[in-house]
Amino acid sequence: MESFILSILRLAGLYMLYRLGIALYNISSFHPLYKFPGPRLASMSYGYEAYYDLWLGGRYTLRIKAMHDEYGPIVRINPDELHCADPDMLDEIYTGGNRPRDKWEHYTAFMIGGLGLSSFSTISHDMHRLRRGAIARYFSRAQMLKLESEIRDFTVRTVDKMHRCAANGEFDIKEVFNCHTADIISQYCFGEPMGFTDQAGFEPNFGTWVKSFLKTTYLTRFMARFVPGVNALANVAPRFANFMGEDVRNVFDQQEVQIPRHIKRAISNKEDGRVFTELLNSAILPESDKYMRRVASEGFLLLVAGTETTASTLSYIVYHLLANPTMMKRLQAALEGVDLINPKWTDLERVPYLWAVLHEGLRLTPGTAHRSARKAPDEELVYDKEAFYYTIPKGTPIGMTSTIQNRNTALFPDPDEFIPDRWLFSTGQRNYALEKKLLSFGRGSRVCLGMELAYCEMYLMIAELVLRVLPRARLVNTTADDVEYDHDTNVPTPKNGLMAVRMVIE
Repeated sequence: MESFILSILRLAGLYMLYRLGIALYNISSFHPLYKFPGPRLASMSYGYEAYYDLWLGGRYTLRIKAMHDEYGPIVRINPDELHCADPDMLDEIYTGGNRPRDKWEHYTAFMIGGLGLSSFSTISHDMHRLRRGAIARYFSRAQMLKLESEIRDFTVRTVDKMHRCAANGEFDIKEVFNCHTADIISQYCFGEPMGFTDQAGFEPNFGTWVKSFLKTTYLTRFMARFVPGVNALANVAPRFANFMGEDVRNVFDQQEVQIPRHIKRAISNKEDGRVFTELLNSAILPESDKYMRRVASEGFLLLVAGTETTASTLSYIVYHLLANPTMMKRLQAALEGVDLINPKWTDLERVPYLWAVLHEGLRLTPGTAHRSARKAPDEELVYDKEAFYYTIPKGTPIGMTSTIQNRNTALFPDPDEFIPDRWLFSTGQRNYALEKKLLSFGRGSRVCLGMELAYCEMYLMIAELVLRVLPRARLVNTTADDVEYDHDTNVPTPKNGLMAVRMVIE
């Protein structure tokens, strides 16, 4: 027994020496990223990042911002990754399809088990191009214009339901939007809604089930990268779902049971099976990629991305409109020329102040709050500006973060304030050049697939609320701590947890 314990101690000692050797190499002049500035501890090991994201809870983004303030526009944030805070590098890091950019494995590591099969988790530029190409045209602006009448129908039904539920007292409008957005994306993807709009109340819904998934993303990321066998465990975890918490059980149920069921029904409905019927018949997608578990992972990620992100932005805008009556009245006046019975997306886009309010909401509640790094496998990237000159080696992960970019003080003075007028010139014209600096939907060949859908949903819903709901509504038990960015769980997260905007209609 004593010899066994001694053997274990020797192995542990050897492992510690190995890790120490790796840490010393990471900060030595032999490492290809040695010349880039940043904290020594961050360069030595991933423990520095883990401290801020695991121990402190999603606060490494704030630390990265402080690094840029100290070290400059490009910093080394862990042994293998660089981060950039210069808006002029957006189109170099996030290029179009002709300049390949692979994803950085560390960013997608939390997508374990079946989730690792989706387009979102695809590392290779070429493989991602195939997977996205098979589905992208179904989310084009032209397709969304065809879908507009369905989105308007869901919008009216959701607002009608809010009025019916008003007699019950206060409610969280974020949960309303969770129901609304989930039904729209499922209707479009599968040819049938998930039924949240028609249920008696606003909970449960797909968004509430995903909360547990979001809260564990950093733990999952570091375990998947550094603990052997985690992915294998994730593949069998659904079999033990009944022994887990209700939210986790519901997530597994959606991923492994409900979404495959929706897809099978869509396949059998040749006339109106929508996106997934077409996806499985796509000539672009390899046959080896059309098996149910992979396609279901695509469906699950479309639901997550199409629900939480848009619902949060809408909730954030509602909060600021209710908290600022002057802004609210100005938006009401701006919408006076719009058809009140049948407002059209394209008409609403032409209202400058509505455009400005929406983009200010997107600026402060981007779809994802976490950085998204890219690797250029075939070229060195060069940064040459003012006192800084860097050559970034091929294959080096480098990224930007929406919550840093969208709060760049040179572009957005008073960056934490909700100021729609920043998007308009003194003439009232829209500042499209500023819009191009926004990182809320991502950028380049992996820009958010559902961007046009989100725009259509938000324009129609904001107009409907301003015209029919918000003039009779007021906030209750809701403060800035319920909506303003404090940390990230891959999505922007307030101090009091995932966003909540409680209100009453009088």
